[in-house]
Amino acid sequence: SPPPPSASPSLPPPSGSPSPPPLSASTSPAAAAAAAHHPSFQLLSTSGVCRTDDQNKGNFDEDWGMSYMACHDKALYATYFTGFEYAVEGKKSRCKLFKGPILSTLPVGGVSCYKKASKTELGPHKKRL
Repeated sequence: SPPPPSASPSLPPPSGSPSPPPLSASTSPAAAAAAAHHPSFQLLSTSGVCRTDDQNKGNFDEDWGMSYMACHDKALYATYFTGFEYAVEGKKSRCKLFKGPILSTLPVGGVSCYKKASKTELGPHKKRL
């Protein structure tokens, strides 16, 4: 008769501990959803300019005074852009939107280069609208 009472006090902690895992399981999809919001670009360099092949010089659009998100979204939604470069120089920001394949980066401080990820890198769940 004493074992059942000792077994019943040990029951609440296990029943309490399974409820945190579902909680963390519910946050992980949310975190995954948040992460899935920006899967479209690979950060190639946090301190480097994007480089396309030499024949491709000038094959980009340049916008000054754009926010990072505006630059990101413009590169994301225009299918002909292959990636973008974002820099803040003094009080001005510069957004370069590339139309040719980004092959490498060149070390330059204060400039970030982002390459659009391929559909295979994005996975099957990312379909174009």
